[in-house]
Amino acid sequence: RAGAVLRDMEFMQFHPTTLYVAGASRALITETLRGEGAILRDASGVPFMKEYHPAAELAPRDVVSRAILDRMLKTKTTHVYLDIRHFDKAHFRRRFPLISELCESFDIDVSTDMIPVRPSAHYMIGGVKTDLHAATTVGGLFACGEVASTGLHGANRLGSNSLLEGLVFGKLAGQSAAGWVKDGHRARHHRIEIEIPVSDRSRLDAEDVRNSLRALMWRNVGIVRQAQPLIEAQEIIRFWQRYVMDKVFTTPFGWECQNMLTTALLMAQMGERRQESRGVHYRQDFPDRNDAEFARHFELCRETG
Repeated sequence: RAGAVLRDMEFMQFHPTTLYVAGASRALITETLRGEGAILRDASGVPFMKEYHPAAELAPRDVVSRAILDRMLKTKTTHVYLDIRHFDKAHFRRRFPLISELCESFDIDVSTDMIPVRPSAHYMIGGVKTDLHAATTVGGLFACGEVASTGLHGANRLGSNSLLEGLVFGKLAGQSAAGWVKDGHRARHHRIEIEIPVSDRSRLDAEDVRNSLRALMWRNVGIVRQAQPLIEAQEIIRFWQRYVMDKVFTTPFGWECQNMLTTALLMAQMGERRQESRGVHYRQDFPDRNDAEFARHFELCRETG
């Protein structure tokens, strides 16, 4: 809204294995478990990853996520299982204390029970375009971390690289911001005048839209994408925007809802525009990479005037 350029908004990374317990919040189950020999099994207990990739459980994140989703659809189940029953329990507790505690909190005995898992949205690769000093296209605005698009992750982030990026660009952003102030710049303060009355139903509206938006994005702009669902998502989001974006909210809950709608629309638009599969962006109707047309970034900027 301030005029910053956004880049690569179609690239959302999904984590293959988050704990799935109905009604509970999702928690990541580290990929290191698969690296140490954990096996993915379907609801019938059948290991399936070798059917999808020669590296089986060690395949890239996007491949594993799509394989799990495909298996869930074929078996008509809500999740698959991560099997570590062959692990030494004492070693598991020492090596993975947080996951051990998490499983125990849900009465999952990893020596006898398999861990129910499914993919979940994990990391936004795209975001606010920055240069190598964390500066955006808006003067005085610096960005780092998941909100930023530095270009370091390409189309498919490697595990833990975001931590290194945050450390480096966090320092650069702070240094750049301090330098900007030393050069005589000052932040401008604007008085906000509210002319639209606060809606008594704004909280209810926002909560309903947020929940519906999450379901829509998973269904239409998720791990596997196609043109028609992406177009449908844009139409639905624009409909919701008609009665949410002009409301005045007094809590972060409502502001976040408005921001979520804006971000979701851009993701759906760019997902439709990139008619190829690249990294975490997979189009079932365009399953191959197309360097001739799409070996480039897509950038977005709000029109002014």
